[in-house]
Amino acid sequence: MSTQSLFDTSEELVVDQQKYYNFAIDKVEELFTQADPSDMKDALLQNAAKEVEKIVDNFVLLKLADGVRAGNWLGQNLRVIASSSNTHASVATTAAGGTITVQTEGTAGATAGTTIEAPDGTLFFSGFTSADLGKGIRLTSGATWATEWYRISAVTQTNICSVVNWDDSTEGYPIPTGDVLRGLYGGRDFTVDANGDGKPIDLTGWGWEFQAAIPTTVTSANIYEHFTMLDEMLNKDLNPIEDRKIIVPFSGKTMLLQASELQPSGIEMLYTDTIVNGRVGRVAGFDIHMTSQGRFSTKVGHSTSSGLDASTVLTTGTTGYLWPAFHKSFCTFAFKWSESRTVEAESQFAKKYQGLYLYGAKIPTLRKSAGAVLYAQAV
Repeated sequence: MSTQSLFDTSEELVVDQQKYYNFAIDKVEELFTQADPSDMKDALLQNAAKEVEKIVDNFVLLKLADGVRAGNWLGQNLRVIASSSNTHASVATTAAGGTITVQTEGTAGATAGTTIEAPDGTLFFSGFTSADLGKGIRLTSGATWATEWYRISAVTQTNICSVVNWDDSTEGYPIPTGDVLRGLYGGRDFTVDANGDGKPIDLTGWGWEFQAAIPTTVTSANIYEHFTMLDEMLNKDLNPIEDRKIIVPFSGKTMLLQASELQPSGIEMLYTDTIVNGRVGRVAGFDIHMTSQGRFSTKVGHSTSSGLDASTVLTTGTTGYLWPAFHKSFCTFAFKWSESRTVEAESQFAKKYQGLYLYGAKIPTLRKSAGAVLYAQAV
């Protein structure tokens, strides 16, 4: 019987982020200011620490948003129903994953990206741009069947993208031998037939769907519903119900306090002035943590467009904020080392106040399923 290792060597967290401050307070200038020198020093040090805190928050929130698996994005999806003419998609597998090619009906049976109309009348670009990287896409058949969600890893042409499984795997359960992409017979929300006849890679005429193509509008009337959907995403990946967290902007807390589902007593909301690590309450199984809007990462939505074929004109999509929701095991953060010091300036009558911080964060591949993200319009 072999001894099992107590540590994971499949991935490593590299502490590759650094931030420093270095400012001087001139002794002569101290003589001509009414501020107490010690108060001035303390205020400047606090400002420097706050700036470091903001930069670290920006870094971690970006990691949290980028690390979410395909299939766990909550926004407004764009579903394209295949037609009997030229609007359809196909998939081909590769050694690393696969490629999805879309073809849209145009004046000449366009094989390049062109314009499609969503059910609400909005005109979208049918193909791919760099803004779609990292999001999910799947093939569909009618309104009742779809493959698993695949992560868009590269855009090779306006109508062709490379895709991979959410965990970058290419074999092993539950991927049938040789399929490379899991869920070709149906995603986890649909009936899966690993031994079915006729693979999607051998057939054409599929529709396709972008997950969280554009940011959704979050208000006090629907914020609780959005939280329950994020909760369901984490449930589907069998994450523990304890220690779930979501990070919201200031406006998010206001919407929660106004939500009808949380009235009159606020259910689990904590009406208190005590804030620990930004935690301001608990709703729908999530500990609510709050931070400023400027610390959130953002992402541009799928492009809208007008015209057909060569006359297609793209318009940059709407920018949305990424609200991460996750189990605490989702991300590993290391604040490796910090040091502050005071030194005498060599070329002037002054003291220099210096500080250095080293930190890093990583989301292990298999832990991507422990996170979800709400893709919300700016409010």
